Amino acid sequence: MTTLTNIPSLEREDHILDQLKEKFGDAIKESRISRRSRPEVTIAMEKMLEVSRFLRDELGFDRANGAGGADYLRDQKMEVIYHVSNLTRKETRDIVLSVKEIIPRSSPKVNSLVSIWPSVENFERETYEMYGITFDGHPHLEKLFLIDNWDGPPPLRKDVRIPTD
Repeated sequence: MTTLTNIPSLEREDHILDQLKEKFGDAIKESRISRRSRPEVTIAMEKMLEVSRFLRDELGFDRANGAGGADYLRDQKMEVIYHVSNLTRKETRDIVLSVKEIIPRSSPKVNSLVSIWPSVENFERETYEMYGITFDGHPHLEKLFLIDNWDGPPPLRKDVRIPTD
């Protein structure tokens, strides 16, 4: 396990991103630090489970604080994003890492991360329901917020027009 004690801010974030790039190479599609304590990384779909396990087991990101989706209609892509942090290591407790994967809009399907971070269970359900992104391996992928008889399209997709009458 890597220790980040006494590494100044931004260097800590760079260190995390550098470790991911070193371990996973081309599977790290993009990385940046959006602001202090907020690094971001985009992962290749086929490596998301492996990278997530590494984040939890080796870098100490033991908690997922949230997850969600985004629809980029113009680019015909969708995004799944997880916000993960560390509740046990004092030296990185303030860091929230955004972990993203970009998927084709035509086949919005990813692996569930519930087995790695159980706290994402309802966030993945909400993303499934609102964006139509399927999470393979999710234990209870079913409606969470929409009314039981909703049979329309996922309402947060950019091309959906909900009737107002």
